[in-house]
Amino acid sequence: MHSGCDCITNLNMQQITTVFIDIDDTLWWFSRNSEVALETTFRLMGCGNWCKSYDTFHDHYEHFNHELWQLYNQGAVEKEVLEVRRFEQALEASHYCCDDVDELASAMNSCYLNQLVRQEHLMPGALELLQYLHDKGYEINTLSNGFKGVQERKLEAGGMNRYITHVVLSEDCGITKPRRGIYDYAMSLCGAKPEEIVMIGDDPTTDIPGAKNAGWKTIYLNTRNVPCPIADHTVESLLDVKKIL
Repeated sequence: MHSGCDCITNLNMQQITTVFIDIDDTLWWFSRNSEVALETTFRLMGCGNWCKSYDTFHDHYEHFNHELWQLYNQGAVEKEVLEVRRFEQALEASHYCCDDVDELASAMNSCYLNQLVRQEHLMPGALELLQYLHDKGYEINTLSNGFKGVQERKLEAGGMNRYITHVVLSEDCGITKPRRGIYDYAMSLCGAKPEEIVMIGDDPTTDIPGAKNAGWKTIYLNTRNVPCPIADHTVESLLDVKKIL
C-alpha cells in the first residue's frame, strides 16, 4: 500500500457542494464494532454450551454473511432472509443439531443488531473530517445499503448525526448500491447536480462504480490494500480527504 493520498490535480473539485459518505467502515467502524457485537451475542445466547470455539463460529458467520451481503447488494436476496440465514448457516456449519435452529438464528440476529448499534467505535478521523466539511460549507449526507433503523442508530451512537442532512438508505428506494437508481434517488433528495457531488466510500465494488456511473466524483478510502483504479482519488485515511476538498 502506498502512503498518503492519490490526488489527481486535473479534476475540478471546486464545483463540489455536496458530499455523500458511506457509513460502514467509512465513518462507523463496522468491522471492529461487529466483532464486539458478535462475540457478545455468542456469549449471551449461551452458544458456548454446545460450540466450544467462538473462533470457529465467527469464521463461519463471516463467510456466510459476506456471501449473503453480496447477493443483497445485487438485489438477489431480501433483507429478512439475509438477517436470519447468515446465523442459520453459521449454526449448521458449527454442528448445531437441534430442531430450533431457525428460532435460535432469529434470536441471535435480534441480539446481534441490538448489541451492534450500541457500539461507538468510529473510523479514525471520522468526526474531525465531518467537522471540517461542515465548516467548509459542504452539505453532508450518507448513502448506505445498511438497514433502516440500524444505520440511523449507528450515526447517533457515534455522535455523527448532527452533521448529516440526509441519511439515504437502499431500503428507502428499494435499490441497492451500485445500481444507478439509488444515486438518482439521492440526487432527488439533495437537489444537487452530478458534477456537484462527491462520494466517499471504502467499497470498490459498490460505492465507487455506482457513483461514477451516476456522474459523481469519487474518493476511495483504501484501508484493505485493494486498489480501485476507476476512483478519481484514493486515500488511506479520512483525514487525507482534507487535502482534496
